[in-house]
Amino acid sequence: MNRTWGFALIMLTLWGLISYFHIYFERFVDIPLLLLVLSFSYIAKEQENIIHITIGLLIFIAIEFVGYELIAELWFAEHPAYVKNTLTLSFQLLMDLGVFFYLKNRVRLSTYYVNRFAPEKQEYIYMTHADILLVGLFFLFMLVDLATLAENIIRNLEYFGVDESFAKQFWSWNWFYKAYPYIKSILLSCVITVLLATVYVERFRPAPIKESEEDSTLKKSEPQHRS
Repeated sequence: MNRTWGFALIMLTLWGLISYFHIYFERFVDIPLLLLVLSFSYIAKEQENIIHITIGLLIFIAIEFVGYELIAELWFAEHPAYVKNTLTLSFQLLMDLGVFFYLKNRVRLSTYYVNRFAPEKQEYIYMTHADILLVGLFFLFMLVDLATLAENIIRNLEYFGVDESFAKQFWSWNWFYKAYPYIKSILLSCVITVLLATVYVERFRPAPIKESEEDSTLKKSEPQHRS
């Protein structure tokens, strides 16, 4: 077995283990896992991109956690289940959309941040494998959110003004609702696995060539020829 297949097998096993932890411990187990990824990123050298990706994900997950608690446990605790489900699913869709656009613009945002606060790290900001893969994963997140939200609305059409005699044929529609936590757990496990795999792969990327002060001075002193 060559190294590539061995690495793929290890990542597949890791994904399975993380999926199990997600399903077993339910919501927001990804927060300690992301903190673990963040720790690995700080320990490893020159992992600025993974650090920025992970911190961005942690911010969105923290917002999602607070939003869920406010919607489901505080503001709408006494409302019917279909109302809470509609609001929480809509909020989760909004959060996944936010992460999607964050990842789409991550390099630009990281470059802006580094230029302002850590210009010496400019050469370490670039698009990684994780950026590309996570954009695809969060697109899948949004599809799952949309499908579950649509199913929730269809299952409760009588509360949205549709005649009950027509709406009751959809009362048994709960495929996405039942599978939702498992699908989300699997996708979140993919996110963690992609980040860990990228931390490992980035170790073998050639270090960026830094331009020395002497070279920079020579360039500035070179005569400029006009054609």
